[in-house]
Amino acid sequence: MRAIPDQPFLEAGRPYWAAVSADGLWLATPASGTGPGGGPRVAVYRKSDLSLWDLVEIDHHVDAFAFHPVLPLFAISTEWGEEWNRRGGLFLYEPQARRLVSFPVTGVGVTALRWLDERRLQVIFSVPDVSYERDGEDAFAQCVVERPADAWLGVEEGEIDLEARKALANEDVDWGPPLEPGYRVGDRLVALAAEAGRTWTPRTDVMAVEALRDGRVLCCPLNSSLLECWSSEGSLLWAVPEPEDAFQRSGCQVYVAPDDRTAWVTVIAGTSDDRKTLLRRVDLADGTVLAEHRLDFPARLAARADGAWAARDSRDLFPPARWPPSETPVFTPTGRQLGTVALGECDKSFEFGIRRSPHLLFLQGDGDEPRPEKWVVEASPRGVEPLFPLRWEECPAGHIAGGPGVYVEDGRGPGIVHAATTAEGPFLLRRALPHGEVVWAHRMDAEIRAADAGGGLLYAVTGAKELLTLRPADGEVVRRRPTAVSGHDFTPRSLSAAPGGDVFIGTAEGRILVLEGQEAAYGL
Repeated sequence: MRAIPDQPFLEAGRPYWAAVSADGLWLATPASGTGPGGGPRVAVYRKSDLSLWDLVEIDHHVDAFAFHPVLPLFAISTEWGEEWNRRGGLFLYEPQARRLVSFPVTGVGVTALRWLDERRLQVIFSVPDVSYERDGEDAFAQCVVERPADAWLGVEEGEIDLEARKALANEDVDWGPPLEPGYRVGDRLVALAAEAGRTWTPRTDVMAVEALRDGRVLCCPLNSSLLECWSSEGSLLWAVPEPEDAFQRSGCQVYVAPDDRTAWVTVIAGTSDDRKTLLRRVDLADGTVLAEHRLDFPARLAARADGAWAARDSRDLFPPARWPPSETPVFTPTGRQLGTVALGECDKSFEFGIRRSPHLLFLQGDGDEPRPEKWVVEASPRGVEPLFPLRWEECPAGHIAGGPGVYVEDGRGPGIVHAATTAEGPFLLRRALPHGEVVWAHRMDAEIRAADAGGGLLYAVTGAKELLTLRPADGEVVRRRPTAVSGHDFTPRSLSAAPGGDVFIGTAEGRILVLEGQEAAYGL
């Protein structure tokens, strides 16, 4: 398995900061993705060759960090939660020993820190307005921790008291040195890589990835580009920039026409309570934008193998919409609208992206309850036809949500393999078409993030950072392999199996992992 693009700092997607230790041996920066416990990470690299030394998992979002002015010691602050559940932490990490010590606090966040000198560490806390006396605005306090310079290494848990705090006026909070004019996210790592004669560019989560028949691969990053096209060797061929009016992120969805010549990509615009969708048709030869289409709702795409595709109202709004959902338009590959279908209310639990299907399949609620039972339905020129309930005979009781899947057809007939989330955990199951008989259903160890099929095999990536290879006939997992490359582990977001047998995995670290066809089928 290899990573595209192959650059230093593979874990560092788009970090705001990076720091180098006083002795010049260590380099640290926030990492994308999550650790084994599901928490954020800080990546520590050797400054000499930019190789990964350690991935330090912490409890919550990194707010600040700083190396000790003399010692090889790294301080990290974290903060999480709103007024009623604010919490934070101070972490001290010694790179050489890979030793991490934590000092958690509750009721406040640790929002900033800095070393005043070799003996003193200033820790700044955000104090939530739980009584709403400040119109919900945080107040700030500080604690200066002082120890002999030679006593900062080897600190044990419980040795640092963060309770002796002194109130700070907002204008007295020291947020560190101001950024230089024109500074952009990732500039520090760009400069550090350039010092070593290397190239590095910021990357964000690859939320969608699609393999083309000629060996190229498309991806939709969370930010920075609307659509990118890479060669299988790892060269960026072209990129479509995000429109200026994109709402925080691109839509992170792509529909590729059956002839592999064009694709439609989504852009979310508007505000959180009134999101719209801009659809852009892109020429896959060079990334030229050929056409645009606007929808008055946030869209979730679905496609049929013959080229028909649809844009459903995802209801991804905050606060939730108080108006009825829009009908779902159905288009040809060129964007000509064929008609609309009424699919009703939708939320994230209605996800049902079935790849390679000859049918337009969706989940539709049955009834007006807040959490109605879901049915698998087919949209066609005849309208919306219910096929079978999402819930199966031996499904655990309680709420059930859909998930990604793929169409399969073999000696056991046509069917779909799809993920489902239940109160007792995730499942992967195969259902026969058109009536939904369960061919097999397996409880999974971790959430299924994406699934696809190719070369007579099923592939799925999971929240446990694994690529699973399964047999479609019985769902047996015949191979597990970590989503890792040369000691670097990656958090999978998306998956696509190429006609030639290669498997492409989009990751939270902004990389595309490539498992070549022979390697994908090795040992099966």
